[in-house]
Amino acid sequence: MHDDEKAILPTDAAPAFCTYQYAWDTPPVLAASTDTQFNDSNARANNFFKVAKWSPDGACLLTNSEDRVVRVFEVPQHVFEDPDSSPASTTTLHASQCIDYAESVCDIAWYPGMTVQDTSTCCFLTSVRDHPVQLWDAMTGNLRASYGVIDHQERFIGPNVVTFNQDGSSIYCGYENMIEVFDLHASSSTASSKYPTTPNRKSRRGLKGLVSCIDFNPDKSGLYAAGSYSQAIGLFDERNHEMCAKYTIDKGSGVTQVAFSRDGTQLFCASRQANVIQCWDVRQSGNLLYELDRPGKTNQRLTFDLDPTGHLLITGDQIGQLRVYDLTTLEDQDTETKPRLVAAMPLHQDAISSAAFNPAFPSVVATSSGQRKFKDADAYDTDRDSDDELEKEQPPIDNSLRLWQVPGSYTWHTANITEAQDTPSMTSPSL
Repeated sequence: MHDDEKAILPTDAAPAFCTYQYAWDTPPVLAASTDTQFNDSNARANNFFKVAKWSPDGACLLTNSEDRVVRVFEVPQHVFEDPDSSPASTTTLHASQCIDYAESVCDIAWYPGMTVQDTSTCCFLTSVRDHPVQLWDAMTGNLRASYGVIDHQERFIGPNVVTFNQDGSSIYCGYENMIEVFDLHASSSTASSKYPTTPNRKSRRGLKGLVSCIDFNPDKSGLYAAGSYSQAIGLFDERNHEMCAKYTIDKGSGVTQVAFSRDGTQLFCASRQANVIQCWDVRQSGNLLYELDRPGKTNQRLTFDLDPTGHLLITGDQIGQLRVYDLTTLEDQDTETKPRLVAAMPLHQDAISSAAFNPAFPSVVATSSGQRKFKDADAYDTDRDSDDELEKEQPPIDNSLRLWQVPGSYTWHTANITEAQDTPSMTSPSL
């Protein structure tokens, strides 16, 4: 710890914690970007970013792109420093590891205990169509293990969603009418248990359809939520994998993301072809509490994220804006006097597929952009007046990964919350 950091810590012996106070009225500073590396207009397919995920220690980013390449980006040191002391120019990001596949990548997931201080924890999962689930070393790019998800016809299945549970002891895979769990403490990598989400294909009970997303309740209650493309969310008990509750979603055409609030009492969900993010009560009532408006009338996943305090939610939209919502506005409060939408800032020229707070340094936000584009048949019309007219009609291409420094200050709180003190930004972990 540096001397200047020691000076800003509370001097008494009471436990203390730190939060970041955002200044959303000031535009964020672009600290690093992939620039135009993926903006090849002559490519057969537009190579957009599908998703970007922070590592648990905030030192790396894991991405999935349309070119079927999974990439690891190491975050430059200056990104975590005060914008006034960091370089004025934007650093260009380059992938440190690339995993190339012949088939489309369904999902990616970090090991929850990952830290660059311990290289044995630096690994992530990939799920690829018609391939086993694979565990990769993030530092070397070597394959560590494979986990075969096999159906009743002895075929490999690439799960729609793959993730670790909270302590990293199991791998959860979701696919059609099924959740399969691999126990990593077992002696064999093929030791898995299948848990049907519905009694049979014809039954109307249970959670039907392709399981598309999974999230675990942070309150350590053993509950986890699974969303499906049949427009429903099921709450399951991790101990016996029985469904405890079911929510029917009336917006969109398939749930693409579920996420619990930091206290575990609420559940947020997003769906494709939906212009809202819904918030559900998971305590007793199971009611829909409120909706957050977000332009998202697309089949593409537009992911959202909550800050470490659970007070803010950020998400990208279809027109390239980063939208910030205040979650402390309760469902029965007047949203005219205390609006939920805090800010809407244009950060990209195309749809923002991912927006996420850095888990260790919440002053840093990552965004990724791009979407699938189809060339207009008129592009091959030889009767056009000029090439300039055709160029003007082409939609902008912005396939980029960007790291932003959000203005604000860190505030220290003691256990009794009696004093607060503004502090400069924290330093980054060593990479």
